Amino acid sequence: MTNTNDLQSLLKRIEKATARLEDLAAKRSETTKPDEPSKASTEASVDVEDSKAALEYERAIKPLVEHFVSCSAKIGGLVSDQAQFVQQLYTAQHDFVRLAGTCKQPSPSQLPTLLGAQQSAIQSACALKDANRPSEYFDNLSAVAEGVAAFGWVAVAPTPVPFVNDMKESAEFYTNRVLRKWRESDPNQVEWVKALLSIFRELAVYVKQFHTTGLVWNPKGGDAEAAAKALGNADSAPVSTPPAPQLPSATQDEPKASSAGGSTRGALFADLNRGGGVTTGLRKVDTTQMTHKNPSLRAAGTVSGDSTTAPAAPAAPAAPKAKAPRMELQKDKWVVENYDSENLSIEATATWQTVYMYNCTNTTLIISGKLNSVAIDNCQKCGIVFDSLVSQCEIVNSKRVQVQARETVPSILVDRTDGAHLFLSEAARDATQITTAKASEVNVSFPFETANPEDDDTVEQPVPEQLQTVVKNGKLVTTVLEHTG
Repeated sequence: MTNTNDLQSLLKRIEKATARLEDLAAKRSETTKPDEPSKASTEASVDVEDSKAALEYERAIKPLVEHFVSCSAKIGGLVSDQAQFVQQLYTAQHDFVRLAGTCKQPSPSQLPTLLGAQQSAIQSACALKDANRPSEYFDNLSAVAEGVAAFGWVAVAPTPVPFVNDMKESAEFYTNRVLRKWRESDPNQVEWVKALLSIFRELAVYVKQFHTTGLVWNPKGGDAEAAAKALGNADSAPVSTPPAPQLPSATQDEPKASSAGGSTRGALFADLNRGGGVTTGLRKVDTTQMTHKNPSLRAAGTVSGDSTTAPAAPAAPAAPKAKAPRMELQKDKWVVENYDSENLSIEATATWQTVYMYNCTNTTLIISGKLNSVAIDNCQKCGIVFDSLVSQCEIVNSKRVQVQARETVPSILVDRTDGAHLFLSEAARDATQITTAKASEVNVSFPFETANPEDDDTVEQPVPEQLQTVVKNGKLVTTVLEHTG
């Protein structure tokens, strides 16, 4: 009986031990399951840390873009339409910055696809500007088209901040024109300029804080292309809009080379390293095929042989169709464009009228009467003669242009122009301010009076191109570089 009781007691103890072991096994399985999420949570914490850049991008840039879109809507028309492309560009770049916080840096072959949505928005904004040059809001459209290139900082290394500032300065050239034109008549335009420039200023501050030497990627993240497809941000379809400024390459300071060009150069150097063996594959030329020993071959200009005929060169692409010339008065603006080798004349009937000359070659335009301003854009070997201007004469993106003021002109601006000759009258000589930027070969001719009237003559002098800058008392001091001796 005692043995039976002992056996039953032993069985109970074994059952209790088994139950405890089962409980311990169950608890261990429960504690091992969260291990995997803990690892994921660690990775997630890394993603959250890196996504601070994306959160700050949204906090800093989104309100400015929305304010700009609102200001553009007050002006309406083409300005409002172009602002929608800026909104699309911000959205695409915000997704791209989020991508960088959670993914590894993509390969150079993947980057164009990932930048597709941003590139499409930039091209659309530029195409809208190019298609509406006669518009009274052309300066607004140009300011945005020049400035949105600043969003290309995501593909610039190692100096994205100076890149953003350079694009902002390009936009300021046109925003200054907007202010001169609309400051007194339209307060919405002034607010629009402030809203646009605030985007680029804040963008430079953001890039300097989070991406000083280039866009920062997450080295512990996943595949960028797969994540982009999940976001719906990748756009591999070809863009059908006209050519526009492209996003800069990821290595902006290095020369671009195609993969085919690199392999060809590699093969060339490999052959050169073979030394004398490089000539082993050449065919021996018979004496009957040597032109220096056969005058008849030199006269014929051909050598017979078993060499294969070289493939015909591909046909050259057809030249773009020339646009029809036109000269017409649109409200208060005379539009003169697409003329070649013509002599034209305009008679101004009001001082608030303006003249815009675009894409002309070998053309002379004579303007009679007093008007507000004259602009010459993308012209070659053209000349303009006018009586008097209230505002200024602008020469942009042109080559070998001549401008003559018969009476007065307060200001002449020469920007991105190679070769400009300015003829000033005696009245305009001492009252005209000439401003040049990125211009070369700019000369000014004006009458010069002496004590002896018989010695009076017209003097031609060049505008200085070489400048010297030094640091004095913490400031840059720039002077014209003069050569002596």
